[in-house]
Amino acid sequence: MGAGGEEATWSRHGRQAAFLVAVMAAFLAIAIFLENESIKEVITGETHRADASAVRESNLVKIDIAGGNARLLRLLGADNTRARRALRTAARHRARIEHELQPVNARLRGRIQNDTRKTDHANTQHVLYGAAQVGLEVGIVLASVSIIARRRWLLGAGGAAASAGVVLLMVALLY
Repeated sequence: MGAGGEEATWSRHGRQAAFLVAVMAAFLAIAIFLENESIKEVITGETHRADASAVRESNLVKIDIAGGNARLLRLLGADNTRARRALRTAARHRARIEHELQPVNARLRGRIQNDTRKTDHANTQHVLYGAAQVGLEVGIVLASVSIIARRRWLLGAGGAAASAGVVLLMVALLY
């Protein structure tokens, strides 16, 4: 094959590699965007979980105080002429714990668990998107170098790395 035929082959290789780099760059942009979105989800989830935990802690303090008040009133009511009033007040504290504070506590516990699941899910996606970016970036570099070095195997290796990145991107999307 003459010099002109070899140049045409490398010209075609260069076009193929350039097209492959463009496709890889598009997937890379998608992976970067999705990773940024998953990071936002992690931060938002952690914020929601922290808020719910703080409210739950406050609720637990209310439960402790109301329970302590109820116990004190029962004790005071045992030896006092105003026993009935103290016992009724103690019963109101107990009823508040049972009907108001404990249900709130249960809802908050569920909300915290849900926020934890969402945060863990987003964090796993974040890691997968990051790994996808690495595969795509390595693919872009190898495909670009294949043009300069005129080595087809580098284009193949770049395609393989980028394919791994696309697979990880799909896994993260389907997760």
